Amino acid sequence: MLRPPRGPAAGRFAVGALLLCLLGAALLIDVDTGALEGQGSGITLFLSTAAAAAVAFPAVGIKSSPAVLAWAACGVALVSLACSAGLRVAASGGSVLDQASDAYTLFEPIALMVLLHMTARRGSPAGTAVALPLLMAAVVLRPLVIEVDEGSSIVALVLTLVAGGALASGLTVRLVVASRRQHEERIRLEQRLGFARDLHDFVAHHISGIVLQAQGARAVAARKPQAVGDALELIETTGAEALTAMRRMVGALREDTVPDTRAPGTDAVRALVADCRLPGARVGLTETGPVDGLPEDAARIVERVVMEALTNIRKHAPDCTTAHVHLEVSRRRMTARITDDGHRRPSDGTGYGLRGLREVAVAAGGTLTAGPGPEAGWHVVLELPLPPRRVIR
Repeated sequence: MLRPPRGPAAGRFAVGALLLCLLGAALLIDVDTGALEGQGSGITLFLSTAAAAAVAFPAVGIKSSPAVLAWAACGVALVSLACSAGLRVAASGGSVLDQASDAYTLFEPIALMVLLHMTARRGSPAGTAVALPLLMAAVVLRPLVIEVDEGSSIVALVLTLVAGGALASGLTVRLVVASRRQHEERIRLEQRLGFARDLHDFVAHHISGIVLQAQGARAVAARKPQAVGDALELIETTGAEALTAMRRMVGALREDTVPDTRAPGTDAVRALVADCRLPGARVGLTETGPVDGLPEDAARIVERVVMEALTNIRKHAPDCTTAHVHLEVSRRRMTARITDDGHRRPSDGTGYGLRGLREVAVAAGGTLTAGPGPEAGWHVVLELPLPPRRVIR
């Protein structure tokens, strides 16, 4: 059972049907009035009308390739111009053609303007550049081929205005479609960048944990063989979590994947701190204010910043004894501080992870700073503005 088109497809279907009806009505009027059988011009008008009909009807009813459409429109315009030249020669040679109206029918200019619109709308660039001036010339010059008087000039002016409207509408649709495609491409690029950041944040966090746990297991294997089993179990658990994170990110690219429904924000941060294993160090979390009332977008940024900061502590501060995460939420601002007491590190905080998160924070209207603490260790501070109405009091 055929279903009626919806949305933009329904609009295109309606416009196509309207154009086909217009072309069909104009052709029937010409046939009924005998415009194609005029003495001295019948065969010429018949040829130009047949060429226009052979291309205009398929152009509206069938979605052909842009190149075929544009170059076919060029052919129709050339045929029409050639017929105009033939009519002019016939009128100059003493033919029975004595009125400007003998040189054109109702269908042909309408068909040429429909082709003008369709070509401007979706023709190939090279073919369109050639076809548009030819079609405009074919439409405007036909009423003037026998004689230039007040009546033929008015007809030519009206056809010029209508053809200009058809051209403008086609180019407008073309520009709108191009702008929409650019917008969609920009969205796809932003999504790719987001997936790249997620890949770094989630996978690097788990992989660095696996490396440290493997190093610890090797260090204690000789002295405490029984501890190796616990380390291997942690490695297995962390590896499974890394695989789950990767499957979730890759699965998000598929249309049939169920959206991620895991708890974002504060619960995720609590889980990160509780699961974080730093050799010889304690990891703590303190909360101030209505932390559970964070908006979802801000909560996810906090989660990623905390994950990246804990990963960097694990990789760059093996001598730290304390790492602390502090979340503070007020009516208009959220602040997350991640600190450790390890030695100062030469890094300036411009790694790929922090750099990407800094871009995310700035896009959300906040700031992200990372650097040595006033006395020791490393401090990462995230500040985000919050809409007051979305904070739960």
